[in-house]
Amino acid sequence: MTAKKTAATAIYWIKQIIFIIAAAIIISILFIQTYEINDVSMQPTFDPQGNRVLVFVTPYLLGGKPHYGDILIIDSRVDRNRTFWDRIVESPIVAMILGRENRHLWVKRVIGLPGDHLEFVDGQVYRNGEKLVEDYLRGRTESPSSDLIVPESHIFVMGDNREGSSDSRRIGPVPVTNIQGRVILRFFPLTGIETY
Repeated sequence: MTAKKTAATAIYWIKQIIFIIAAAIIISILFIQTYEINDVSMQPTFDPQGNRVLVFVTPYLLGGKPHYGDILIIDSRVDRNRTFWDRIVESPIVAMILGRENRHLWVKRVIGLPGDHLEFVDGQVYRNGEKLVEDYLRGRTESPSSDLIVPESHIFVMGDNREGSSDSRRIGPVPVTNIQGRVILRFFPLTGIETY
C-alpha cells in the first residue's frame, strides 16, 4: 500500500467515525435517548441499581402534551427558561463527551395537567375531587400545601416513592418546556424489561 492510499483510507475512516458520532448526537437530541436511573425516588417502579431506559424526545420538541401517568424526564430547574442549547448539552452523548452530570434531570410521573385541582388529604392525592388509584406507590403522599391548581402550560409531577422523592411538592409545577422526554422502555436489567 502506498502512503497516498494509506492516507486516503485513514481520511475515509475518520470521516465515517465523525459522521457516525454526529448522527448519534442528532438522534439523541431529536428522537431517542438513553438514561440511567440511580435514585430511590421512583421505587418500586425503578430500583436504584442502574435501571437503563429509553426516552422518546420527539413529541415534546413538537409541542406534544403529556398524559396522566406518563413517566417523564424533566428539568427540575423550573425558575429558568430552557433553550434548545439546554437540550443539546443534556443529550446523554454530549453530556458524556463534556463530562457533565445532569443531576437536574429527574424522572417523575405526571399527576396533574394544566387546570387540574390537586388536593393532598390524609396521605392521599385527589385530582379534581376524585381520589387517585395509585397501585405503583411506595409511602404516603405528604405535601406542604393542602391543595393547588396546576397553572397553564405546566404539569405536576411526583416520584412513586413519595416519602423519598423531591418533586413538584418541593419545586412547584413544572413548565411543559422543561420536559426532556417520556420513558418508553426499561431495557436493563434484562430481567426487568418493560414498556411504558
